[in-house]
Amino acid sequence: MKEKVSKELAEEGYSVFFEPLYAPSRFLSWVSYRPDLFGIRASPGRQEYALVECETRPSVRKLASKNFMSLDVQTRLNSDLSVRRILVVPRGTLARLDPSVRRSWETWIYDIDGFQRFQRACEATSTAPDP
Repeated sequence: MKEKVSKELAEEGYSVFFEPLYAPSRFLSWVSYRPDLFGIRASPGRQEYALVECETRPSVRKLASKNFMSLDVQTRLNSDLSVRRILVVPRGTLARLDPSVRRSWETWIYDIDGFQRFQRACEATSTAPDP
């Protein structure tokens, strides 16, 4: 599953690192956390990071224990920042997670045909047109 996710991120222009022991960017640091995959995509005026967790048997407790909130990001002056938290789970296992997980994580459901992607819940509601 990690290899397929890595390929997807690479196709989106990310440089991908597998289970990095430390943050591979001087603008980023974390404590007691190591994502399954880490992606960096940069352009003039924009910094983009993707933190990916691939869970074959997802659970809220296991996800909470990952300490993913220990991430610190320093932005460059006059630069936009994007941090994507992506949770990848096999088809049929998403029901094991509390729906609140979708507020913090973009969700990708994996099967042999590829990925079905869902935005973070707060992003999906924030882009809804005003009445």
